[in-house]
Formats: sequence, C-alpha cells, structure tokens
Amino acid sequence: MSKRKAVEEFIITYINKLIPNKSNEEIYKKFFSSLDDNKFKEFIQDLKNGTKFLIVFDPNFSKNGLDLKNNLKIGKELGIKFFQKIWFPATKESPKYLTPIPYMVIDLPVRRQSQLLSKKMSVPEDNNVVDLFTGQPAGESKGAKISYPELQVITAMGLDNSAIELIKMRGGDVNGYRALNMSLKKLGHVDLNVINQYSSGVESTRLLRTLLTGCHLKNNL
Repeated sequence: MSKRKAVEEFIITYINKLIPNKSNEEIYKKFFSSLDDNKFKEFIQDLKNGTKFLIVFDPNFSKNGLDLKNNLKIGKELGIKFFQKIWFPATKESPKYLTPIPYMVIDLPVRRQSQLLSKKMSVPEDNNVVDLFTGQPAGESKGAKISYPELQVITAMGLDNSAIELIKMRGGDVNGYRALNMSLKKLGHVDLNVINQYSSGVESTRLLRTLLTGCHLKNNL
C-alpha cells in the first residue's frame, strides 16, 4: 500500500468513527481523487501548518451524529489530551496557582459580544441615583450591564483592575463608588489602590446577610 493511500484510509477511517455514516466518506473519496500527488502533498502540509482543517458534515436530525463521549474516546485512542491542569499566573492578589483537577482545553470559535456594539451602548445621565438595596447605579444613573461571559473575557485578558471597578466599585460598593466619582471630578483619573481604603463592601452582600440572619440562618457573608 502506498503512503498516500495509507494516509487517505487513516483520515476516512477516523472521519467515519466521528460520524458513522457514508456521506462524509464519499465526500472525502471524491475530494482525494481530484488531487494529484503534488496537490495532495500541499494539502497534507496545509493540515500540518494549521492553515487548513479536516471538516465533517453532520446533518440535522441524523441518527448517527457527533457524540461527545465518542469524541473523547477517539481522542484517547489518538493520544489527544483534552483535559489538562491549568497554571494561573501570579497577580498582586494571588500567587501562581495550578488547578488540582484537569479541565477541558480546546480551540473554539469566538463571536464578538453583542454588548460591545455601539447600538447597544447606554450612557447614564449622571452618577447621583443609587439603589438602596444593591448600592448599584439605578434609574437615570444606570448605564450598561456586564454579563458573566463578558466578565470572563475581561479576566482572561488580565484586566483585573477593570473587573474590580465594574463588579465592586461600580457594582454596589457605595463608599468606593463615591470615592471613584470624587477622584474623577477632582483629578480626572482613578487609582484603585488609593480609593480602595474607602471601600465599604458590596451592599447586595450585606443585604443578603441581613435577610439570612432575619431567617435565623447563621452565615459568614
């Protein structure tokens, strides 16, 4: 058996293991037959360089489609480690850290958050109105919200100070929010290390502690 034939059979075999139907096999057989040896070598080199990828077609409502357990089984068969322990770099607040359990690490497509679009922007009228229960800006002072996926993106980019400002100083810390606004008015900028001394804690946490205590539930919030 020629080396090219062995490579073709290897690819088709595992394509069929991913989705056990003949449609993908027929597509790849037709594709390979259209390539001469030079074009085939270029295709394999492109796969190696990561400029091209093998694609499988999984029609909707098909009986034998992609299955997560099957994918993990095939990955183990090919020696692919989907789960790995993750090192988190040291920051001002925490030392270098290795997760005790492995997590799945794979490449996934990323879409831009719709909240980043200009049409989704919300500009508050002022910074004067605060919700009594949460300590967060409300009414005409309320701007855009931040979702958990957005917060994950921010922390993944290493923007720790931005995360602290958004979920702490602007997220319910009344005294911290007041110090932040005062710094902006007087200095035109904010240093979290400076205003952190005025922090009074997030109001929603204090409210939850009060509610739990009122229900006779001991807590350490």
